[in-house]
Amino acid sequence: MLSPHTASSAVATIQDLSFECHPHPLYSPDLTASDFLVFGPLKEATGGKSFRSNDEVQQAVHEWLLSQPKEFFSRSIHALPKRWNTCMERNGDYIEK
Repeated sequence: MLSPHTASSAVATIQDLSFECHPHPLYSPDLTASDFLVFGPLKEATGGKSFRSNDEVQQAVHEWLLSQPKEFFSRSIHALPKRWNTCMERNGDYIEK
C-alpha cells in the first residue's frame, strides 16, 4: 500500500496545483491540526459530562463542532506553517504551545 503523499493521484494533484512539498518528520503531534486545535477545547467543553451512549457522545461532538466559528478552524490552519518551521528547526522535537 502506498503512502497518501506518494500515491500517483496525490502526486499529480500536488503538481497540478503547483504546491511545494516540504519534508516532514516521521511523527510529530505538533503538526497534527486536530491534536492542538480540536481535542483540547473539545475536552474542556465536554469535561465532567456523562453520556449514556456512543450516540450521545457523537451528537455532543457534532453539535460542538458545528457551534465553532469559521475563525476557530482557519486561525489554527494558518498557524501550521509557523509550527512546521519550528518543528523542523527542532528536528521533530515537541513544541511547547
